[in-house]
Amino acid sequence: MSGFDTSGAAGRPKVVAAVDFGTHGTGFAWSVVTPLNDDPQSRRITFYSRFPEHRVDYPKNLTALLVDADGATVAWGHKARKQWSDASDGGRTDGLGYAYAFKMALKDDGGPADMPTTGGIVDLGDRGRVRELITAYLREIRELAVAQIKDAGYTEREIRWCITVPAIWDDEDRAAMRRAAVDAGFPDDPERLLPSIEPEAAALYCYLRMADLTDGTGMRDRLQLNVDGFRFMVVDCGGGTVDITAYETSSDAAELIALREIGVATGGRLGSEYVNQAFREQALGKRLGPELLKRLEREHSGDLLELSEQWERAKTTAEVEWDEDGTPHIMDTVRIDLPVTVWQLLDEGTRARLAEEAGGRPQRLVLAPEEVEVLLDSVVEGILDKVEEQLAAIRRTSGEAAGAGATGSETLVLVGGFAKSQWLRERMHRHFGSRHRILVPPDPALAVLEGATHFAYNPRVFLSRQAKYTYGFETSKLFEESVDSPMRMFRDDDGDILCVGRFAVAVRRLDSVRVKDAFPFTILPTREDQTQIELRVYRTVKAEPRYVDEDGCEEIGRLTVDIGETVGRPLRERPIRLLFYFGRSEIEVEAFDPASGGSHKVRVDFDRM
Repeated sequence: MSGFDTSGAAGRPKVVAAVDFGTHGTGFAWSVVTPLNDDPQSRRITFYSRFPEHRVDYPKNLTALLVDADGATVAWGHKARKQWSDASDGGRTDGLGYAYAFKMALKDDGGPADMPTTGGIVDLGDRGRVRELITAYLREIRELAVAQIKDAGYTEREIRWCITVPAIWDDEDRAAMRRAAVDAGFPDDPERLLPSIEPEAAALYCYLRMADLTDGTGMRDRLQLNVDGFRFMVVDCGGGTVDITAYETSSDAAELIALREIGVATGGRLGSEYVNQAFREQALGKRLGPELLKRLEREHSGDLLELSEQWERAKTTAEVEWDEDGTPHIMDTVRIDLPVTVWQLLDEGTRARLAEEAGGRPQRLVLAPEEVEVLLDSVVEGILDKVEEQLAAIRRTSGEAAGAGATGSETLVLVGGFAKSQWLRERMHRHFGSRHRILVPPDPALAVLEGATHFAYNPRVFLSRQAKYTYGFETSKLFEESVDSPMRMFRDDDGDILCVGRFAVAVRRLDSVRVKDAFPFTILPTREDQTQIELRVYRTVKAEPRYVDEDGCEEIGRLTVDIGETVGRPLRERPIRLLFYFGRSEIEVEAFDPASGGSHKVRVDFDRM
């Protein structure tokens, strides 16, 4: 097998490196670009795993930061959590701020705002502050990665980087991540800093690595990405979000592997950290009381962290048994040992009650199997619903394409750290196993990181994606009597009567958009002395919007095109040809000036949003 296409080596990097920035953990991996590594099946990827204050070597560090009053980083990762716990327990938190899982605060989508953990002077109410934290963390991981790559004999200029982003993020969220990365020292060059969509990266990993079937047979298989027309769905269950995207393989490309996105990426705030949140609020809150729980957060965060770590281990290792009809159940109770300091804070009545629940043993919390199931299902039920929703969307798309109600049997690929949970696997198998094949790779938490490294090696692996919205920009078109309002009427320098605020559609929602295809549009200035044209980019779920200010349309960015070289010419001699690329992992625009023959890339500015 020859592997991905790596032709066109002019300007080819000598090293590719991927950063998987996650809600719970973040890691980096890299690979040298050589003929020996061109075959992805034998490609050597280097992972870094010796992060300070972590008990075991593992290629992910905790996504946590400890900062001082000036915003400077005091510590990051597991070391940040350890130092914050020590400072909190010792009453030495003045001038310090702690943040964990702050990636979840970047996207303002009306979801639960209390999932990121903060302490001290850190306030995540300002989205700009969240970006500063992300920048600070990315700076640390970049410097560590650069140091290791330099030790291997390469320079920073020889690296092509890739940073992972959830598929459910919008264009402005991805742009915010790019800005944070550039501020952290990553190259401000779209050819050297690529976004990798997390489920796509996981799909590449599962193609290259054997995965386990969840049917109890012990059989293993791969994703058949080199077979034309093979359809599958990636269910990426991370710490903060669950990201679900479906694909179909295609032979309509020169590369060995070509994926066409089908359906629209979906998911939500259904990551494993919300199971941890349910444990704190429901299990601990019910037993210790909400007031004591708040006191632990303020004064004994180290003890609260120890309780959370015990639950973290229990929720992923809890064993499952089955009824005669195949219904899964948690087998055993979960035992959580209370630190001495926490036990001493309890009143006598609470101690007596907890000891009785624990069979007479003090300093222990006991969670019955039924309670553990409820805590896990507070998130798992939502995951099952989202998977069913995506399957229904695929069936509708397939049926419309075939002119009938297609009911294909898809392969479901379960990845992400939460995919280690046997409960989640069994619930997935119980719900979907009779209709669909379910695969889980050996280390699902590393699927995105390794897959992103392969994507950085060859970004041309993906053929097309499906538009989540109808995209377009604001323009002026000829005014139509009895259709357009007189309030929108405008006369240009050539005397034409135009309607302002029209929505010029570039691509429609649910269109399959090829990565390499450009959507061309010609625009004209409205004044002879005009030196630049500013276009406002909009999106909507409507297929045929007429105006940019109608219900459901929202501005997502702006781009500015320089037309200074043609000032003074008649308007019709000043056209600008714009090429929009909507199928890539970021919106890209190229401007061509027929008058001068020049062309240049134009960046969409999402920072104004």
